[in-house]
Amino acid sequence: MTKLRESKTNGDFHTNLNKFSVLSWTTTDVEEWLCSLNLSNFVDKFCNQNGIDGLTLLLMKEDDLRQAPLAIQRLVDVKKLWYHIRLLQCQEKNFYSPLSISTPYLHNDTNEQIQMLTSMKQQSFDNDNFKHNHSPLSPTHLLESNVHNMYSSCKIHSEQKPIFNTAKGEKRKLLVSFIYALISGIWTSFIMVVVHNRVPNVQKYPPLPDLFLDNIPHISWAFSVSEYIIVIMSVTFLLILIFHKYWNIILRRFFTLAGTIFFLRSITMLVTSLSVPGHHLDCTPLKYGTSIEIFTRCLQIFLFQGLSIQGVRSCGDYMFSGHTVVLTLLNHCITEYTTSDFYVVHLLSWFCNIFGMILILAAHEHYTIDVFIAFFLTSRLFLYYHSLANNAVLHSQSDKRLSIWFPMFSYFEKNVQCMVPNVFRVPWPLKSFHIHEDIIDERSSVKCDENNRNIHRQKQK
Repeated sequence: MTKLRESKTNGDFHTNLNKFSVLSWTTTDVEEWLCSLNLSNFVDKFCNQNGIDGLTLLLMKEDDLRQAPLAIQRLVDVKKLWYHIRLLQCQEKNFYSPLSISTPYLHNDTNEQIQMLTSMKQQSFDNDNFKHNHSPLSPTHLLESNVHNMYSSCKIHSEQKPIFNTAKGEKRKLLVSFIYALISGIWTSFIMVVVHNRVPNVQKYPPLPDLFLDNIPHISWAFSVSEYIIVIMSVTFLLILIFHKYWNIILRRFFTLAGTIFFLRSITMLVTSLSVPGHHLDCTPLKYGTSIEIFTRCLQIFLFQGLSIQGVRSCGDYMFSGHTVVLTLLNHCITEYTTSDFYVVHLLSWFCNIFGMILILAAHEHYTIDVFIAFFLTSRLFLYYHSLANNAVLHSQSDKRLSIWFPMFSYFEKNVQCMVPNVFRVPWPLKSFHIHEDIIDERSSVKCDENNRNIHRQKQK
Protein backbone atom coordinates (compact mmCIF):
# COMPACT_ATOMS: atom_id res chain seq x y z
CA MET A 1 0.00 0.00 0.00
CA THR A 2 1.40 3.39 -0.98
CA LYS A 3 0.70 6.74 0.62
CA LEU A 4 -1.93 7.58 -1.93
CA ARG A 5 -3.49 4.14 -2.31
CA GLU A 6 -6.52 5.14 -0.29
CA SER A 7 -7.38 7.93 -2.74
CA LYS A 8 -10.32 6.65 -4.72
CA THR A 9 -11.85 9.76 -6.17
CA ASN A 10 -10.43 12.74 -7.98
CA GLY A 11 -11.20 15.12 -5.14
CA ASP A 12 -9.72 12.80 -2.49
CA PHE A 13 -6.58 12.38 -4.53
CA HIS A 14 -5.92 16.13 -4.75
CA THR A 15 -6.64 16.50 -1.04
CA ASN A 16 -3.90 13.97 -0.32
CA LEU A 17 -1.69 15.67 -2.94
CA ASN A 18 -1.32 18.63 -0.58
CA LYS A 19 -0.26 16.33 2.28
CA PHE A 20 2.47 14.27 0.59
CA SER A 21 5.44 15.50 -1.41
CA VAL A 22 5.53 14.56 -5.08
CA LEU A 23 9.22 13.85 -4.55
CA SER A 24 8.29 10.74 -2.51
CA TRP A 25 5.93 9.29 -5.13
CA THR A 26 6.55 5.82 -6.52
CA THR A 27 5.48 4.54 -9.92
CA THR A 28 2.28 3.26 -8.28
CA ASP A 29 1.48 6.78 -7.07
CA VAL A 30 2.11 8.12 -10.57
CA GLU A 31 -0.27 5.47 -11.91
CA GLU A 32 -3.02 6.58 -9.49
CA TRP A 33 -2.33 10.21 -10.41
CA LEU A 34 -2.82 9.47 -14.12
CA CYS A 35 -6.02 7.53 -13.42
CA SER A 36 -7.43 10.39 -11.35
CA LEU A 37 -6.93 12.70 -14.35
CA ASN A 38 -8.67 10.30 -16.78
CA LEU A 39 -5.31 9.66 -18.46
CA SER A 40 -5.08 5.94 -17.68
CA ASN A 41 -4.15 5.15 -21.29
CA PHE A 42 -0.65 6.52 -20.52
CA VAL A 43 -0.09 4.31 -17.46
CA ASP A 44 1.71 1.61 -19.42
CA LYS A 45 4.02 4.07 -21.20
CA PHE A 46 4.78 6.10 -18.07
CA CYS A 47 4.95 3.49 -15.32
CA ASN A 48 5.51 0.04 -16.84
CA GLN A 49 7.81 0.89 -19.75
CA ASN A 50 9.78 3.86 -18.31
CA GLY A 51 9.31 3.55 -14.53
CA ILE A 52 8.53 7.28 -14.05
CA ASP A 53 8.26 8.26 -10.38
CA GLY A 54 7.71 11.58 -8.58
CA LEU A 55 11.29 12.81 -8.95
CA THR A 56 11.18 12.14 -12.69
CA LEU A 57 7.97 14.17 -13.01
CA LEU A 58 9.60 17.13 -11.27
CA LEU A 59 12.56 17.02 -13.66
CA MET A 60 10.57 16.60 -16.87
CA LYS A 61 10.22 19.14 -19.67
CA GLU A 62 7.63 19.39 -22.41
CA ASP A 63 10.15 18.10 -24.94
CA ASP A 64 10.45 14.87 -22.94
CA LEU A 65 6.83 14.11 -23.80
CA ARG A 66 7.40 14.64 -27.52
CA GLN A 67 10.70 12.79 -27.85
CA ALA A 68 11.62 9.13 -27.38
CA PRO A 69 11.11 7.03 -25.34
CA LEU A 70 7.67 8.54 -24.56
CA ALA A 71 7.13 9.98 -28.08
CA ILE A 72 3.50 11.03 -27.57
CA GLN A 73 2.03 11.87 -30.97
CA ARG A 74 -1.20 13.81 -30.38
CA LEU A 75 -0.81 17.48 -29.51
CA VAL A 76 -3.82 17.45 -27.19
CA ASP A 77 -2.26 14.66 -25.13
CA VAL A 78 1.10 16.43 -24.93
CA LYS A 79 -0.45 19.69 -23.80
CA LYS A 80 -2.78 18.04 -21.31
CA LEU A 81 -0.03 15.96 -19.70
CA TRP A 82 2.38 18.88 -19.59
CA TYR A 83 -0.23 21.08 -17.96
CA HIS A 84 -0.81 18.60 -15.12
CA ILE A 85 2.93 17.93 -14.72
CA ARG A 86 3.48 21.68 -14.53
CA LEU A 87 0.94 21.93 -11.73
CA LEU A 88 2.91 19.36 -9.74
CA GLN A 89 6.18 21.19 -10.39
CA CYS A 90 4.74 24.51 -9.25
CA GLN A 91 3.44 22.96 -6.05
CA GLU A 92 6.88 21.69 -5.06
CA LYS A 93 8.33 25.11 -4.21
CA ASN A 94 10.77 23.54 -1.77
CA PHE A 95 12.28 21.51 -4.61
CA TYR A 96 12.97 24.57 -6.76
CA SER A 97 11.52 28.03 -7.32
CA PRO A 98 7.88 28.24 -8.52
CA LEU A 99 7.54 28.29 -12.30
CA SER A 100 5.47 30.89 -14.05
CA ILE A 101 2.35 29.15 -15.41
CA SER A 102 0.54 30.43 -18.44
CA THR A 103 -3.04 29.36 -19.07
CA PRO A 104 -2.72 26.11 -21.05
CA TYR A 105 -5.26 23.85 -22.71
CA LEU A 106 -7.89 23.08 -20.07
CA HIS A 107 -9.88 19.86 -20.41
CA ASN A 108 -12.08 18.10 -17.84
CA ASP A 109 -10.40 19.90 -14.90
CA THR A 110 -12.06 19.87 -11.52
CA ASN A 111 -12.65 22.85 -9.25
CA GLU A 112 -9.83 21.65 -6.99
CA GLN A 113 -7.32 21.90 -9.87
CA ILE A 114 -8.49 25.37 -10.86
CA GLN A 115 -8.24 26.55 -7.24
CA MET A 116 -4.76 25.03 -7.00
CA LEU A 117 -3.66 26.89 -10.14
CA THR A 118 -5.09 30.19 -8.87
CA SER A 119 -3.41 29.89 -5.48
CA MET A 120 -0.04 29.04 -7.02
CA LYS A 121 -0.23 31.97 -9.45
CA GLN A 122 -1.08 34.29 -6.55
CA GLN A 123 1.80 32.86 -4.54
CA SER A 124 4.19 33.40 -7.42
CA PHE A 125 2.93 36.98 -7.77
CA ASP A 126 3.50 37.62 -4.07
CA ASN A 127 7.01 36.20 -4.31
CA ASP A 128 7.86 38.65 -7.10
CA ASN A 129 6.57 41.56 -5.00
CA PHE A 130 8.64 41.01 -1.88
CA LYS A 131 11.91 40.00 -3.47
CA HIS A 132 13.94 43.16 -3.67
CA ASN A 133 11.56 46.14 -3.96
CA HIS A 134 13.65 47.75 -6.70
CA SER A 135 12.39 50.05 -9.41
CA PRO A 136 12.23 48.91 -13.06
CA LEU A 137 14.32 52.03 -13.82
CA SER A 138 17.15 50.86 -11.55
CA PRO A 139 20.33 49.91 -13.42
CA THR A 140 20.63 46.35 -12.08
CA HIS A 141 16.98 45.63 -12.90
CA LEU A 142 18.12 45.31 -16.51
CA LEU A 143 20.36 42.41 -15.55
CA GLU A 144 17.79 40.46 -13.53
CA SER A 145 16.51 37.02 -14.35
CA ASN A 146 14.45 34.42 -12.51
CA VAL A 147 17.56 32.57 -11.35
CA HIS A 148 19.20 35.86 -10.37
CA ASN A 149 16.19 36.85 -8.26
CA MET A 150 15.90 33.44 -6.62
CA TYR A 151 19.46 33.37 -5.35
CA SER A 152 20.21 37.05 -4.75
CA SER A 153 17.15 38.68 -3.19
CA CYS A 154 16.39 39.29 0.46
CA LYS A 155 12.68 38.99 1.15
CA ILE A 156 11.06 42.07 2.65
CA HIS A 157 7.48 41.16 3.57
CA SER A 158 7.99 37.44 4.18
CA GLU A 159 10.68 35.31 5.78
CA GLN A 160 13.64 37.65 5.59
CA LYS A 161 17.12 36.22 5.65
CA PRO A 162 19.84 38.46 7.13
CA ILE A 163 21.64 40.59 4.59
CA PHE A 164 24.98 40.02 6.36
CA ASN A 165 26.61 36.68 7.10
CA THR A 166 28.18 38.57 9.96
CA ALA A 167 28.00 42.29 10.79
CA LYS A 168 31.52 42.24 12.18
CA GLY A 169 33.90 44.62 10.41
CA GLU A 170 31.29 46.50 8.35
CA LYS A 171 32.14 49.86 9.92
CA ARG A 172 35.83 49.23 9.26
CA LYS A 173 35.05 48.50 5.61
CA LEU A 174 33.21 51.82 5.32
CA LEU A 175 36.26 53.59 6.76
CA VAL A 176 38.59 51.77 4.35
CA SER A 177 36.42 52.72 1.35
CA PHE A 178 36.39 56.35 2.51
CA ILE A 179 40.19 56.39 2.82
CA TYR A 180 40.44 54.80 -0.64
CA ALA A 181 38.18 57.49 -2.16
CA LEU A 182 40.07 60.20 -0.25
CA ILE A 183 43.46 59.08 -1.56
CA SER A 184 42.08 58.75 -5.09
CA GLY A 185 40.55 62.26 -4.90
CA ILE A 186 43.78 63.85 -3.66
CA TRP A 187 45.80 62.00 -6.29
CA THR A 188 43.42 63.09 -9.06
CA SER A 189 43.62 66.71 -7.85
CA PHE A 190 47.41 66.57 -8.00
CA ILE A 191 47.30 65.13 -11.54
CA MET A 192 44.92 67.94 -12.56
CA VAL A 193 47.56 70.46 -11.45
CA VAL A 194 50.21 68.61 -13.45
CA VAL A 195 48.18 68.36 -16.66
CA HIS A 196 47.19 72.04 -16.45
CA ASN A 197 50.88 72.91 -16.49
CA ARG A 198 51.43 70.88 -19.66
CA VAL A 199 48.27 71.73 -21.57
CA PRO A 200 49.02 72.26 -25.30
CA ASN A 201 49.13 75.86 -26.55
CA VAL A 202 45.86 76.71 -28.27
CA GLN A 203 47.67 78.76 -30.95
CA LYS A 204 49.90 75.86 -31.90
CA TYR A 205 47.38 73.08 -31.28
CA PRO A 206 43.85 74.29 -32.14
CA PRO A 207 40.72 72.43 -30.99
CA LEU A 208 40.20 69.01 -32.53
CA PRO A 209 37.32 68.47 -34.98
CA ASP A 210 34.18 67.40 -33.12
CA LEU A 211 30.86 66.69 -34.82
CA PHE A 212 28.78 67.97 -31.90
CA LEU A 213 30.87 70.97 -30.87
CA ASP A 214 31.31 72.15 -34.47
CA ASN A 215 27.54 72.35 -34.95
CA ILE A 216 26.39 73.65 -31.54
CA PRO A 217 27.02 77.27 -30.55
CA HIS A 218 28.86 77.94 -27.31
CA ILE A 219 26.55 78.63 -24.32
CA SER A 220 28.53 80.31 -21.55
CA TRP A 221 26.14 79.56 -18.66
CA ALA A 222 25.54 75.89 -19.51
CA PHE A 223 28.49 74.53 -17.50
CA SER A 224 27.38 76.32 -14.34
CA VAL A 225 23.87 74.91 -14.71
CA SER A 226 25.28 71.38 -15.03
CA GLU A 227 27.16 71.90 -11.76
CA TYR A 228 24.01 73.10 -10.00
CA ILE A 229 22.33 69.91 -11.22
CA ILE A 230 25.18 67.95 -9.61
CA VAL A 231 24.56 69.78 -6.33
CA ILE A 232 20.82 68.99 -6.44
CA MET A 233 21.44 65.31 -7.18
CA SER A 234 24.04 65.17 -4.40
CA VAL A 235 21.51 66.51 -1.89
CA THR A 236 18.97 63.95 -3.11
CA PHE A 237 21.48 61.15 -2.66
CA LEU A 238 22.33 62.45 0.83
CA LEU A 239 18.64 62.29 1.82
CA ILE A 240 18.45 58.70 0.57
CA LEU A 241 21.47 57.81 2.72
CA ILE A 242 19.89 59.42 5.78
CA PHE A 243 16.66 57.43 5.55
CA HIS A 244 17.92 54.15 4.03
CA LYS A 245 18.33 51.25 6.45
CA TYR A 246 21.49 49.99 4.72
CA TRP A 247 23.11 53.37 4.16
CA ASN A 248 26.55 52.06 5.14
CA ILE A 249 26.58 49.56 2.25
CA ILE A 250 25.41 52.20 -0.24
CA LEU A 251 27.97 54.76 0.91
CA ARG A 252 30.74 52.17 0.88
CA ARG A 253 29.91 51.18 -2.70
CA PHE A 254 29.72 54.85 -3.72
CA PHE A 255 33.20 55.54 -2.29
CA THR A 256 34.61 52.41 -3.93
CA LEU A 257 33.20 53.14 -7.38
CA ALA A 258 34.04 56.86 -7.27
CA GLY A 259 37.60 56.16 -6.12
CA THR A 260 38.16 53.58 -8.86
CA ILE A 261 36.72 55.69 -11.68
CA PHE A 262 38.62 58.84 -10.73
CA PHE A 263 41.84 56.88 -10.36
CA LEU A 264 41.36 55.62 -13.93
CA ARG A 265 40.60 59.20 -14.98
CA SER A 266 43.87 60.44 -13.49
CA ILE A 267 45.78 57.90 -15.59
CA THR A 268 44.07 58.85 -18.86
CA MET A 269 44.62 62.55 -18.17
CA LEU A 270 48.29 62.03 -17.46
CA VAL A 271 49.25 59.84 -20.42
CA THR A 272 47.48 61.88 -23.12
CA SER A 273 47.18 65.68 -23.27
CA LEU A 274 44.42 66.84 -25.59
CA SER A 275 44.15 70.38 -26.94
CA VAL A 276 41.44 72.57 -25.45
CA PRO A 277 37.97 72.04 -26.98
CA GLY A 278 37.30 75.78 -27.52
CA HIS A 279 39.08 79.09 -28.04
CA HIS A 280 37.01 80.66 -25.26
CA LEU A 281 38.98 78.73 -22.63
CA ASP A 282 41.90 80.57 -21.05
CA CYS A 283 44.27 77.64 -20.68
CA THR A 284 47.76 79.10 -20.80
CA PRO A 285 50.33 76.57 -19.53
CA LEU A 286 51.63 77.49 -16.10
CA LYS A 287 55.02 76.90 -14.57
CA TYR A 288 55.22 74.26 -11.86
CA GLY A 289 56.23 76.76 -9.18
CA THR A 290 57.13 75.79 -5.63
CA SER A 291 55.87 72.75 -3.78
CA ILE A 292 53.69 74.99 -1.61
CA GLU A 293 52.00 76.49 -4.66
CA ILE A 294 51.34 73.03 -6.11
CA PHE A 295 49.96 71.80 -2.77
CA THR A 296 47.74 74.88 -2.39
CA ARG A 297 46.35 74.48 -5.91
CA CYS A 298 45.80 70.75 -5.35
CA LEU A 299 44.00 71.40 -2.05
CA GLN A 300 41.77 74.02 -3.68
CA ILE A 301 40.71 71.60 -6.43
CA PHE A 302 40.05 68.81 -3.92
CA LEU A 303 38.09 70.86 -1.37
CA PHE A 304 35.83 72.48 -3.97
CA GLN A 305 35.60 69.25 -6.03
CA GLY A 306 36.71 71.00 -9.21
CA LEU A 307 33.48 73.04 -9.48
CA SER A 308 33.73 76.24 -11.51
CA ILE A 309 30.89 77.77 -9.46
CA GLN A 310 33.36 77.62 -6.55
CA GLY A 311 36.02 79.47 -8.54
CA VAL A 312 38.00 76.41 -9.66
CA ARG A 313 39.25 76.53 -13.27
CA SER A 314 41.29 73.63 -14.62
CA CYS A 315 42.47 72.69 -18.09
CA GLY A 316 43.90 69.59 -19.66
CA ASP A 317 41.68 67.14 -17.76
CA TYR A 318 39.68 66.17 -20.82
CA MET A 319 39.94 62.41 -21.11
CA PHE A 320 37.39 61.80 -19.62
CA SER A 321 34.73 64.13 -18.14
CA GLY A 322 34.67 64.15 -14.32
CA HIS A 323 31.35 66.02 -14.25
CA THR A 324 29.73 63.29 -16.34
CA VAL A 325 31.13 60.65 -13.99
CA VAL A 326 29.53 62.33 -10.97
CA LEU A 327 26.20 62.85 -12.76
CA THR A 328 26.03 59.23 -13.89
CA LEU A 329 27.13 57.73 -10.59
CA LEU A 330 24.62 59.81 -8.60
CA ASN A 331 21.84 58.92 -11.04
CA HIS A 332 22.55 55.20 -10.78
CA CYS A 333 22.71 55.31 -6.99
CA ILE A 334 19.43 57.24 -6.73
CA THR A 335 17.53 54.88 -9.03
CA GLU A 336 19.11 51.72 -7.61
CA TYR A 337 18.53 52.40 -3.92
CA THR A 338 14.98 53.76 -3.93
CA THR A 339 11.75 51.82 -4.34
CA SER A 340 9.42 51.85 -7.31
CA ASP A 341 7.22 54.34 -5.41
CA PHE A 342 9.80 57.02 -6.33
CA TYR A 343 9.10 56.61 -10.02
CA VAL A 344 8.93 60.38 -10.64
CA VAL A 345 12.25 60.86 -8.86
CA HIS A 346 13.79 58.20 -11.07
CA LEU A 347 12.55 59.88 -14.22
CA LEU A 348 13.87 63.24 -13.03
CA SER A 349 17.19 61.66 -12.11
CA TRP A 350 17.65 60.21 -15.59
CA PHE A 351 16.58 63.53 -17.12
CA CYS A 352 19.15 65.43 -15.02
CA ASN A 353 21.85 62.94 -16.00
CA ILE A 354 21.22 63.27 -19.73
CA PHE A 355 20.44 66.99 -19.68
CA GLY A 356 23.59 67.67 -17.63
CA MET A 357 25.71 65.87 -20.22
CA ILE A 358 24.16 67.96 -22.99
CA LEU A 359 24.91 71.13 -21.02
CA ILE A 360 28.56 70.12 -20.62
CA LEU A 361 28.83 69.76 -24.38
CA ALA A 362 26.91 72.99 -24.99
CA ALA A 363 29.45 74.80 -22.81
CA HIS A 364 32.27 73.38 -24.99
CA GLU A 365 34.12 72.28 -21.85
CA HIS A 366 34.69 68.71 -23.07
CA TYR A 367 34.85 66.83 -26.31
CA THR A 368 31.96 64.55 -27.14
CA ILE A 369 34.18 61.48 -26.75
CA ASP A 370 35.04 62.62 -23.19
CA VAL A 371 31.39 62.69 -22.17
CA PHE A 372 30.51 59.44 -23.95
CA ILE A 373 33.40 57.47 -22.44
CA ALA A 374 32.67 58.87 -18.97
CA PHE A 375 29.01 57.79 -19.14
CA PHE A 376 29.77 54.37 -20.61
CA LEU A 377 32.62 53.56 -18.21
CA THR A 378 30.73 54.72 -15.10
CA SER A 379 27.49 52.94 -15.95
CA ARG A 380 29.27 49.70 -16.95
CA LEU A 381 31.40 49.67 -13.81
CA PHE A 382 28.32 50.29 -11.66
CA LEU A 383 26.41 47.47 -13.36
CA TYR A 384 29.29 44.99 -13.24
CA TYR A 385 30.01 45.71 -9.58
CA HIS A 386 26.38 45.27 -8.53
CA SER A 387 25.92 42.24 -10.73
CA LEU A 388 28.79 40.55 -8.92
CA ALA A 389 27.61 41.77 -5.53
CA ASN A 390 24.07 40.49 -6.09
CA ASN A 391 25.23 37.03 -7.18
CA ALA A 392 25.31 34.99 -3.98
CA VAL A 393 27.08 32.09 -5.69
CA LEU A 394 30.22 34.21 -6.13
CA HIS A 395 30.43 34.82 -2.38
CA SER A 396 31.15 31.19 -1.58
CA GLN A 397 34.42 30.81 0.28
CA SER A 398 35.45 27.93 -1.97
CA ASP A 399 35.71 30.19 -5.01
CA LYS A 400 39.20 31.75 -4.89
CA ARG A 401 39.05 33.39 -8.32
CA LEU A 402 37.07 36.41 -7.10
CA SER A 403 39.55 37.21 -4.34
CA ILE A 404 42.45 36.94 -6.81
CA TRP A 405 41.05 39.07 -9.64
CA PHE A 406 39.02 41.50 -7.51
CA PRO A 407 40.62 41.60 -4.04
CA MET A 408 39.03 44.91 -2.99
CA PHE A 409 35.56 43.82 -4.12
CA SER A 410 35.98 40.47 -2.37
CA TYR A 411 36.90 42.24 0.87
CA PHE A 412 34.02 44.72 0.76
CA GLU A 413 31.22 42.39 -0.38
CA LYS A 414 32.06 38.96 1.04
CA ASN A 415 29.57 39.31 3.93
CA VAL A 416 26.67 40.62 1.79
CA GLN A 417 24.71 37.52 0.77
CA CYS A 418 21.87 39.02 -1.29
CA MET A 419 20.63 42.08 -3.16
CA VAL A 420 20.30 45.04 -0.82
CA PRO A 421 16.56 45.58 -0.18
CA ASN A 422 15.29 49.13 -0.30
CA VAL A 423 13.98 49.55 3.24
CA PHE A 424 13.66 53.03 4.71
CA ARG A 425 13.53 53.96 8.38
CA VAL A 426 13.46 57.05 10.56
CA PRO A 427 17.07 57.99 11.49
CA TRP A 428 17.91 57.99 15.18
CA PRO A 429 17.76 61.79 15.84
CA LEU A 430 14.29 62.00 14.30
CA LYS A 431 13.31 58.67 15.86
CA SER A 432 13.95 59.97 19.36
CA PHE A 433 11.97 63.10 18.55
CA HIS A 434 9.15 60.96 17.11
CA ILE A 435 9.05 58.77 20.24
CA HIS A 436 9.05 61.90 22.41
CA GLU A 437 6.03 63.20 20.48
CA ASP A 438 4.21 59.90 21.01
CA ILE A 439 4.87 60.11 24.74
CA ILE A 440 3.56 63.68 24.86
CA ASP A 441 0.46 62.71 22.90
CA GLU A 442 -0.12 59.75 25.20
CA ARG A 443 0.25 61.93 28.30
CA SER A 444 -2.04 64.59 26.88
CA SER A 445 -4.65 61.95 26.04
CA VAL A 446 -4.44 60.64 29.61
CA LYS A 447 -4.96 64.15 30.95
CA CYS A 448 -7.92 64.66 28.65
CA ASP A 449 -9.48 61.41 29.89
CA GLU A 450 -9.02 62.49 33.51
CA ASN A 451 -10.63 65.86 32.79
CA ASN A 452 -13.58 64.17 31.11
CA ARG A 453 -14.05 61.90 34.14
CA ASN A 454 -14.02 64.87 36.52
CA ILE A 455 -16.59 66.71 34.43
CA HIS A 456 -18.78 63.60 34.31
CA ARG A 457 -18.58 63.23 38.11
CA GLN A 458 -19.54 66.85 38.68
CA LYS A 459 -22.61 66.41 36.44
CA GLN A 460 -23.68 63.35 38.40
CA LYS A 461 -23.43 65.28 41.67
